[in-house]
Formats: sequence, structure tokens, C-alpha cells
Amino acid sequence: MLRHRLLLWLAALPLLAVQPLVAANVQVGTCKPKLATFSTISAAVSAVPPGSTIQVCPGTYAEQVTITQPLNLEGVTAGTANQVLITVPSGGLVANVFSMFGEPVAAQVLVQGAGPVNITNITVDGTGGDLGCISNTWIAGIFYGSISSGTVNRARASNQTDGGCGVGIWAENSDSSSQSITIENSTVYNVDGEGIFAASGDTPTLSVNVSSNVVNPITGLAGILAESVNGVVRSNNISNALVGVFDTSPAVSVTSNTITSTEFGMFLTNGGTAVGNQVSGSNIGVFLAAAGATLRNNRIVSSAAAGVELSCFTASVSGNFINDAAVGVDQAPAAIGSNTFANTATTSTDGCVSSAAASRTTRANSQEAWHTPATPFGTRRK
Repeated sequence: MLRHRLLLWLAALPLLAVQPLVAANVQVGTCKPKLATFSTISAAVSAVPPGSTIQVCPGTYAEQVTITQPLNLEGVTAGTANQVLITVPSGGLVANVFSMFGEPVAAQVLVQGAGPVNITNITVDGTGGDLGCISNTWIAGIFYGSISSGTVNRARASNQTDGGCGVGIWAENSDSSSQSITIENSTVYNVDGEGIFAASGDTPTLSVNVSSNVVNPITGLAGILAESVNGVVRSNNISNALVGVFDTSPAVSVTSNTITSTEFGMFLTNGGTAVGNQVSGSNIGVFLAAAGATLRNNRIVSSAAAGVELSCFTASVSGNFINDAAVGVDQAPAAIGSNTFANTATTSTDGCVSSAAASRTTRANSQEAWHTPATPFGTRRK
């Protein structure tokens, strides 16, 4: 009988070996008495099986977190407290990943080669983490690396300042496999590079949905920067940046955003579509650096220089309302569509000749040199 049981047990071993670990529901902190508990977020993400949910109790967690498997990271409410605050460790931030551009990045929350990873109701604060962009080292509040996917929802990234190399939420994919990332209902404040940055390679393999966020970089170069990706930038509220939306991706639809107090409301370097946006208080509402863009039904108000700067590139410009601008549509190489102008000194200008177009193409190419974190404005301060 004993021999028979032993043989049955040995026969079952291969079956036991291939059974996946069951996803867990655990907590960081002690606000959920019935759940297994961890003292740090890093300990929890290292210990749980893939697909687990980690509920983080309100409090301050001074750590850099690396996630390398699918899971849900959720900040929860305990009593009247709700904020889960990830801060800079006492020893400062250290680079823990290289970007697709070869730059070292100190990511406060790093998602690396994993998906889906869903981050909800988490605040990431970079105060005290400034590395001065030494050796071109960037800092990022939340960083999704290549071959990663998931959703950032109701998160906050703030104070990622780093000598011009700070990014609130960064998503990229240099892999040939297609990935998708959603960034929604979140806030980004006081970053000095880009508020939200998304990029993939020459052939877009990252699809993004950047929707309903509030982005106020204050000192940043761009509120939202999309480079060689697919998807939508929709219904965001963006203010106080050099460029509100910097779009190099013709497949991205920039729709229904509210953009205020920028030098350039939208900067489109590779065609693209901008529909139903509201831009106010900018020097130039929309700036084109390539032909083929579609600008439709945008409301552009209080542009110090021009509502739309076509830079002698052909574009479809129709149904836009441009109010209070020195020039409504500047440097139009051909007749534009039907638009509504009010309190505009000059509704449109042309003056585009071949030499001027060539000059403006050169200008566009020089602008193109700074649209990635690797080379903002063409050169990086050392």
C-alpha cells in the first residue's frame, strides 16, 4: 500500500510542477487586517505571483520601485486618508534603467518588460531627487519601458525636476512587438522636461491613449510629447509649458484638449490631426513643421503672434475660430478653407516662395532635433 501511494505521488509531481502560482491580494501597510502585509512596496512586488493585486495603504514610501511582472498596484482609502506618496529615498535617486535613446534614467516607479501593469491612485513626488542632468541622467516619476503595457489611472507625478531632464510619466517601446499604454485621469505638476512623454521606433509599435489628464509643467519644455506612436491625445488640460502638445506622430489624433499659457499651443512636426482643441494665451496657437496636417474646428484665442503658423507647408485648415491674434493664419502657401476670424489684424498672409519654403524646412528640421528627451533644443547642457 505504501509503495502504491508513493508511486501515485511521484506520478503527480510533473503536474504539480507546471501549475501556475495563484494570483494574490496583499497589502502594503496594515489598513487591511485580513490581507497578508508587507512594509514596503518593493517587497510586495518582488514577492507576489504574476497577476496579483497590491493594495497600498495611505502613507509615505521613500523608495524606488521596480515592477517586472503583470500586477495591479492600487492606492486605497483607510478612514479619511487616501494619499499613497512615493518619495525619494534618503540616499537620493539612482539610475535604474536606460531609455530607448541610450540615456540613463532614475525612475521612481519602473515598469520593465511587463504587462499589463496597472497603477491606480498613486502619487510619485520627486522632491529632493534633482541630479542636475549630470551625464545626461534623466529622472521620471513613472516609467514604462519597452515590452511593457498597462494603465496609469488617477495617478499624480510632481516635482520631477532635473536640470531640464525631468519627466512626470514616460512610456516607450523600442521592441518590434506592439504594446499599448493608457494614461488617464492623472495629474502632472512642476516638471522641467516633459509632463507626459510617449515614444517608439521608426515604425510605431506603441499605441497610447492619453486622456483627461491635467498637465501643468510650470518650467517644462512640453506638456505632452508624442513621438512615433499611434493613438489619441484627448480631453487633457495643459498649461504653462513651452509647447502644450508636441506631436511628431502623424497617426496620433490630438482632440478636444484645452491648452493655455504656452509659447506654442500645439507643435506638429510630421503632419497629424488636431480637431476641436481650445488654445488660448499662446504666442502661436498651432505651429506646423511639415505638410499634411489637418486642423479643424479648433478655437484659438489670444495669440500674440499668430493663431496658426503654417510655415509655408500645405495643410487642411477649416472650421477654426481664431480670435484676437496679430495674424490669423500666417505663411499660407495656398488658399485655406473656411474659418472664422474676430479681432484679428490680418486674417491670413502668404508670401511663400520656394526659397522661403526651403528656409522654413530647415527651421523645422532644426526644431525636430529637440523633440526627444535625448536632445531637447538640439544640445544638452553638460
